[in-house]
Amino acid sequence: MTLAQRLFRTKPTERIVAEGGHDLPLAIILSLAIVTAVYVLVALAAVGAMPWTDFDAEGTEAGLASIADLAAGATWPGLIVSFGAVIAIASVVLTVIYGQTCILFAMSRDGLIPRVFQRVNPRHQVPVANTLIVALFISVLAGLMPLGQLAEATSIGTLFAFAIVNVGVLVLRHRSPELPRSFRTPLFPATPVLGAIFCVIVMAGLAGVTWLAFGLWMLVGLICYFLYGYGHSRLNAEVT
Repeated sequence: MTLAQRLFRTKPTERIVAEGGHDLPLAIILSLAIVTAVYVLVALAAVGAMPWTDFDAEGTEAGLASIADLAAGATWPGLIVSFGAVIAIASVVLTVIYGQTCILFAMSRDGLIPRVFQRVNPRHQVPVANTLIVALFISVLAGLMPLGQLAEATSIGTLFAFAIVNVGVLVLRHRSPELPRSFRTPLFPATPVLGAIFCVIVMAGLAGVTWLAFGLWMLVGLICYFLYGYGHSRLNAEVT
């Protein structure tokens, strides 16, 4: 059985335990540490190659490529950097698509959105319809919205979700301290509190149009929830 089949055939709690509830958080922390170190080293290399006051503020998208060209006195280093950026963007997009597909699958299974999002292929046990819907929606956004605004809209949504997760850690630790936990947040409660605060600080630095789009999207989500999700929610049915 493939990983995708295990993901979409087991319940969320069972899936976490099956895939390693202790190893996954450690892998995330280690990955973040490595990526942060690489980003810092790249920034130090860029500043070492050119004074930061000479950076082109209007051309930040190709900033590293330009710095590589100027530092080497040739064009091929910039091409390599640009090629790496394209590959990195493609991997990020695929990760977002896969993640959103899993989120919608879980929401549909919990009754918050229509059942079409949890339909899986009988042979491969993956949500084909869900994946196609997400891919079509993302393609339309990518074709109609400027890349900078789309990136900021993605960032504010991700930061808001991270802030909610940090708050959720505080709430769950207070309301349900007896729940089995394969991994406990270190330095609690400082870590989730600081995490939520930093997410809000970064969100505050985003443009006003990004906040407007975020507010409208949140409004659409709330309308969908109260028109459909609230009445079909499995959790709400269990409580009542």
